[in-house]
Amino acid sequence: MKPNLIATSICTLITCFALAQQTQTLDVKIGQRVKLAKLGGPNVELIINGIDQFDISVTAIDYENMRFVRTNGRYGYQQPGVTTRQFKKADRGHTRIFQRTDCIVYYVPDMTTGMNHARLEVKVGG
Repeated sequence: MKPNLIATSICTLITCFALAQQTQTLDVKIGQRVKLAKLGGPNVELIINGIDQFDISVTAIDYENMRFVRTNGRYGYQQPGVTTRQFKKADRGHTRIFQRTDCIVYYVPDMTTGMNHARLEVKVGG
């Protein structure tokens, strides 16, 4: 009885560590929206606007943090928070372009990536 309990406990522990952090690599076209919610992340869309030798331009559309916008009348409406930022590429390795709680997105330099494409690594959990 005890060996089965120990084996079950070990399997459960290994499964928990495996599910704790999920990493997905994406090859996205410049200008294409990456919906992080579909990957288990927050309700945010990332758009890679452009990549040059030194910089990466990224727009984040945040549907979790809506802002109230006034119109000409007395009424207004909710609009997602939109921010565009430019990141300096890291000298070596990955460049972090987005982070929120348990979701981190990196730009990964890769020579095999096609023209007008970017390779992203999305880590969710843990």
